[in-house]
Amino acid sequence: MLNTLQARRRPILGIAGALVVLAALAGCSTSMSHPVTDYKGEPKGVVPPASSAGGAAYAVWLKGGAQFAIVLYGSSTCPPTVASVETIASNQLKATPAPITGSVCTQDYVPHTTVFATPSSVTTTSDVTIKLPDSTLTLPGLRG
Repeated sequence: MLNTLQARRRPILGIAGALVVLAALAGCSTSMSHPVTDYKGEPKGVVPPASSAGGAAYAVWLKGGAQFAIVLYGSSTCPPTVASVETIASNQLKATPAPITGSVCTQDYVPHTTVFATPSSVTTTSDVTIKLPDSTLTLPGLRG
């Protein structure tokens, strides 16, 4: 009789344990964003920061914080773009570069802009860092 009760409890405990794990994972979830658009050059109407004069990547808010742009420098025939941005925290993003396409790339060094909609979970009123594989960019907080 005792073995029968134990056998009945096991599936219930297994289901309860799985629900606890799923709830914990949901609390740690992140969201992935894909580009709204990308184009040659720098964002229109934006004054690039002085730090980009040598071709350093930078990020800027667009449309009052509704969007942001990541500007990368590289070949005009094989432009560097960002494939996706993952929200890590309300002030922290992780950008994943897209693979470079094209078999022959020119050796010029020009800007290319990738634009994203700002995720609702990201703050615009304080600095937001964007981690790229080889650098970290900062979106300065907008004044309210």
